[in-house]
Amino acid sequence: MSAPNSSLSHSALDPSPLHLEDMADVFGTGHFNRVARRYSGEKGINGKAAAREALSRTFADARRLDALAASLHPTELQLLGELRRHGGAMDGWALYTFARLRGLKAPPVKLSPSSSNLFEGYQGADFPGADLIWSLFADGLLVPVSVPNHWLRDSYAYYRHRPFPNLPATWVLADPRLLTHLPPVETVPLTVKLDRVQPLTVQNGTPSAARLALHLQEVMRGLRVLGGLGLTQTGTYNKAGLGKLNKLLPALEEPGFWLAAAQQLGLLRLDVSGKQVQVCPEQERALAQAGPQHLVNRLAALVGVLDMPEDQAHRLPHAGALRSCLLAVLRDLPGSITEPELLRLLGTVAPLELRLQLRDYRAAPNPQAWADWFGATLRGTMIDFGLVTLEDRDGQVVVTPGEALGTSTASPGASAPASVAAQAPVSALPAWILQPNFELLVYPAHLQPHQFAILYAAEAVRFDAQTATYRLTRDSVYAALEGGLSQADLLAGLQSGSATPLAPSVQSTIRDWAARRERLTVHRGVTLLEYPTRSQRDAALSSGGTAIGETLLMLAPGQKVGPGVSVLKYDQAPPKPLKFNDDGTFTITGALDFLTRQLLEGRIAAAGQDRYTLRPALAGSLPVSFLNDLEARSSGRLPGLLRLQLGVWSGQTPPPRVAAVTLLQHPQAQALAQYPTLKGLIGGTVGPNLCMVQPGQEQALELALGALGLTPQHEILAPQGAASDLLMITDTRKKREFLEEAIRSGHNLLIQYNEEKSIGGWYSSRTTPGKRRLDEFQLVRIDRAGATPYLEAQNLKSGEQERIRIQYITGMALR
Repeated sequence: MSAPNSSLSHSALDPSPLHLEDMADVFGTGHFNRVARRYSGEKGINGKAAAREALSRTFADARRLDALAASLHPTELQLLGELRRHGGAMDGWALYTFARLRGLKAPPVKLSPSSSNLFEGYQGADFPGADLIWSLFADGLLVPVSVPNHWLRDSYAYYRHRPFPNLPATWVLADPRLLTHLPPVETVPLTVKLDRVQPLTVQNGTPSAARLALHLQEVMRGLRVLGGLGLTQTGTYNKAGLGKLNKLLPALEEPGFWLAAAQQLGLLRLDVSGKQVQVCPEQERALAQAGPQHLVNRLAALVGVLDMPEDQAHRLPHAGALRSCLLAVLRDLPGSITEPELLRLLGTVAPLELRLQLRDYRAAPNPQAWADWFGATLRGTMIDFGLVTLEDRDGQVVVTPGEALGTSTASPGASAPASVAAQAPVSALPAWILQPNFELLVYPAHLQPHQFAILYAAEAVRFDAQTATYRLTRDSVYAALEGGLSQADLLAGLQSGSATPLAPSVQSTIRDWAARRERLTVHRGVTLLEYPTRSQRDAALSSGGTAIGETLLMLAPGQKVGPGVSVLKYDQAPPKPLKFNDDGTFTITGALDFLTRQLLEGRIAAAGQDRYTLRPALAGSLPVSFLNDLEARSSGRLPGLLRLQLGVWSGQTPPPRVAAVTLLQHPQAQALAQYPTLKGLIGGTVGPNLCMVQPGQEQALELALGALGLTPQHEILAPQGAASDLLMITDTRKKREFLEEAIRSGHNLLIQYNEEKSIGGWYSSRTTPGKRRLDEFQLVRIDRAGATPYLEAQNLKSGEQERIRIQYITGMALR
């Protein structure tokens, strides 16, 4: 999943950020000159600098803008008027559908159809109605968020532009300075034929709105608990972080979807380091104060941008654009409509190119894919988001547009007034039932805006059609208290919204949790002095400071550390006071910090004067990070045997296995194992010439070999040579897994491999195994060239870094 690659402070729903004079590089010189001539009315403009100056003069002169507005073609005026109603930025497919429903004709544009004169190398697309949009691109009245896009086709163009990376790629913008000079625009009526349209019935969208708000609130809570979500160098979300978020939010089926929604709503921002995203509290607070219905209105404008489950299920690559067209159709309907009629109407408006299914050789094409997607979308996304309701009338499914579609024509970037929440009808029904086991059975339809904040103190367990289950935990209550909710407000809020009185045990437990938190005091950036005994520490208190524990003294602000005192800085890399010997014993060469003491406490034994050794432990009983934490505090690399021991004790490496087996040895042992009379008697392969005999089949194997005239000898010959203990693995994937495990465990390897040899000259890319080599290596990492895995390792004999094709490795042994 992609994360934003620039500031997250700008939401996809904010008013248009376009300043046309800054778009010279996006348009290209020739196109930018044309735009400047249309806006300014000046002739002979040549060059980006001259065009930029002409545009600046135009935007500084109200009379020029009024003259431009007066010269607009009726279609241009209608489209810009619709864009103004959406704040100057909206989904291009919604604008396209607006024009198609009204039968608008593209304004005449003097452009050669064969020349690539749009955005320096592009032509206008040729599907029906595409010129309604690209004709306004031609004169800069509309600007696309992304080049290329659906409205353009290229002729060997290579320019790629994304001037507004936080806006969806299908959106279009207009300069707000032009929009303010447009005259009042009355929307022309629909020209499409509508059959079987029924009177609109008022629907209650409160349950859907509240449910969506709870889902979004839950993902915000998860991000707060994690402290943010890390980003990779390519700007995508860290997979490990996403995994933790998924595990933390079991009630959400698609946390990634709600994360993307939060991003588009402007609820996330980059931290100071730019390496992770965090919740933006100001935006979250403003959205919460506006109420759930305002959230639905904003999400309605993003439904065409977000990826939905039914899109992949029906393999429609342009499902988002289809959904934008569907929303625009529903928004313009004068009433309810039957499902077949809505499908027909959408098919009339949406171009065929959007309805084509993605080809997949593994599945037969489905000519009804888009119609199946349409039905799944109505019953899935559209109902879940409160955008439509479905009901059966006289045997036909009737679709009624939801409240969000009726109000979304207002500027989506404008903030709802603070009074919106106050205007919501006050419900006398309880919002939840708090049970003695700390579970909250929540009725979303009964929630009042101020009660959503109370649910920040609970973890969502499950979301059902009409209810949601939450659980109060110590950690969730702590998090809510840290977020500014007081204990008194929490208890009062729980009681006021509950259908039953709070159990005394619940009240006392919450008070106890709050008291425990209040007994903790966090000090940051402090200096602690440690004394050998408590009496020495107490004597030092006369000079200032605060006693901590038995032997520690926290210095007061401005108090200095005396001379000759060793200083351990915890905001830097840990000191390395441990020196290990080859036999696994170690000595302590410096002062131990608190973390090193905790690491060694109860786990070491004396091994002579000033020498220690680690006590043996059960497999998997040490922390997983023990080996790395210990080596970080060691002045050198840990001995190989000790690394193996710690790997087993911390569960990173499996323990040794010992078992009595019977072996079959022969240069063609694997061929013998495939012979029909021997196949069921011989087990797995141990080496290139060794196979295990199935337990209990030893005598039967000897008889079978004797019947073949191959009476076995009862001794195993020890293999000779340096490569005698090599492990032979033929499967490249299993070789890679073995190498990755060796890298994690820090082992060196003896590797037998063939050099990679290119044949055919400089014009050929064909490779083949070359000279065979046998060397010992220190492993660095696994890399790929395309789909081919390689091992990067340092040759311990030559000291050179080598790159070995894993497919050409023929044997390996741990060293």
